[in-house]
Amino acid sequence: MTDFDEIRQRMDLLSDEELLSIIREHDENQWRPEVFDIVRAILSGRGRSPDKDAAEVSGFDEAEEPSELDLVTVATYPSSVDAETDRLALVTNGVEAWVVESCSAMGVHLGTLKVRPGDLNAAVKLLDPEVLEQPVPSSDLPDEIAEPPCPKCGSRNVMESAEIAEDPAFPQEWLYHCASCGHKWHES
Repeated sequence: MTDFDEIRQRMDLLSDEELLSIIREHDENQWRPEVFDIVRAILSGRGRSPDKDAAEVSGFDEAEEPSELDLVTVATYPSSVDAETDRLALVTNGVEAWVVESCSAMGVHLGTLKVRPGDLNAAVKLLDPEVLEQPVPSSDLPDEIAEPPCPKCGSRNVMESAEIAEDPAFPQEWLYHCASCGHKWHES
């Protein structure tokens, strides 16, 4: 069993209130740095919003919305309206979420659904898996915003998507997927 697994098993035995206390106090003299990410993941898995719940318990009011740099992407949609529908589903289930709008060089408006890193696993579980597994293929996009061709077979039937990583410090990783040959690769 890895050290990570032992820490996770130990933390799994604690109550939500004890875990929230660890997040709120953030005592690095008492806990190793990776404990905080593990605790956030456990709380998220229990349907809690770790940072928000810890702030509420301590009486701290998060008046500011997080910056886009503090958030991770759950999914990208062809429009912000589509993203807003899933944002509302997450909020209804206790996961704070934001839609970030962007516009491609071709004038295509995209909506990106984002959450706090500690809420990523809960958000993925709450959303219909088909949303995350059905990104628009590169062959359907204008060349200016299309994904690169597959380095193995040259196909343009390529999609980029986030996959949940094992390491809670890096909760997602972006990979290109070739629908023609099944090859997966990281952007270089």
